[in-house]
Amino acid sequence: MKNILLVHQSSEMYGSDKVILYLARGLLQTNRFHPIVVLPDDGPLKRALEESNVEVHVAKVAKISRKVFSLSGLVRLFGELVISLKEINKIVNNRNVDIIHSNTLAVLSGAVWAFLKRKKHLWHVHEIILTPRIVSKTFPLIIRLFSHKVVSNSTLTEKWLLTEEPALANRSVVIFNGLPDVIRPSDESIKKFRHTVGATEDDLVITLAGRLNKWKGQELLLEAASLIKQNNRISRLKFVIVGSAAPGLEFLPEQLKALANSLGIEKHVTFIEFVDDIWPIWFGTDIAVVPSTEPEPFGMVAIEAMAASLPVIAAAHGGLLDIVIHEETGLLFEPKNAQKLADTITTLTADKKLRKRMGHMGAQRQFELFSIASQLNKTLITYEAMK
Repeated sequence: MKNILLVHQSSEMYGSDKVILYLARGLLQTNRFHPIVVLPDDGPLKRALEESNVEVHVAKVAKISRKVFSLSGLVRLFGELVISLKEINKIVNNRNVDIIHSNTLAVLSGAVWAFLKRKKHLWHVHEIILTPRIVSKTFPLIIRLFSHKVVSNSTLTEKWLLTEEPALANRSVVIFNGLPDVIRPSDESIKKFRHTVGATEDDLVITLAGRLNKWKGQELLLEAASLIKQNNRISRLKFVIVGSAAPGLEFLPEQLKALANSLGIEKHVTFIEFVDDIWPIWFGTDIAVVPSTEPEPFGMVAIEAMAASLPVIAAAHGGLLDIVIHEETGLLFEPKNAQKLADTITTLTADKKLRKRMGHMGAQRQFELFSIASQLNKTLITYEAMK
């Protein structure tokens, strides 16, 4: 059995966190690979891995962030890296490791450990970084220097990477993120969610799920809801924003609530903090919205919504272009344009048959292209090519 060391940046349960969970589970179930997961702290991801009998450890993980691009940042990163390498040595404990798999650009420890141990290293890229330019240039350079294989989670992520570092072309492969088979939650849990947001059977629930930050589009959705209200078309609509604030943005939930109040739509908006089980929310929703104002590298919430047979409204940029087929599995709108988003929401809320048709087509597309079986199979082929 081959050991795969997977190094990840957090122990939460957002997009890239779920990817490492599903992938580690899949590797273990093959009975050919033994995943060893390293996380920087305790959290829901660690608990989920343990429940799946995946070997998981908490250790220092040297992270690359924009703060690193200063003298003090580099000194701090070097200190974290020294500690991290020692802790990974203890975790591995002289076992042979066949491949090191670094999940996201933020983690440096796996790449450096692989370099020092002369092991094969795969860098799994979940980011598109356009600004500042020093960061968008430096990350691809580091990948070129410290990876044998590069996996991008979408064609748009790969396009960004190869634009910055064309020399990576012969090491690059696109593997879409995938979901395990989804089991419909109980009717009771679905009804409980809809009751929580004040939705009757005749109301339509429109959900945006994801970490609260400046670019996921929560503010844009509130502005669109205000425009819909101005046209007197909001009476049956319930907008739900699911997720907790990113570190350093703890003020954002109250700021968003204040915006909803100032726009006069507070009765139509419900905020729900991060939840471990998103499925009662998705199955209790009528329309999913992914209005990111910056390009999403992929869009895990979009394929989750599709798995629940929901039509998806998405900003027409980034990895969402790989996922949502306009006028087939959902609707795309001009990024950052609240009026276009409002118009798109109005189109779907007015046509039940269109919602059902798009939801059905979306579920088929998710099953065919964005399953964990597909992702795992392509990952195993990539591993084999690294021998």
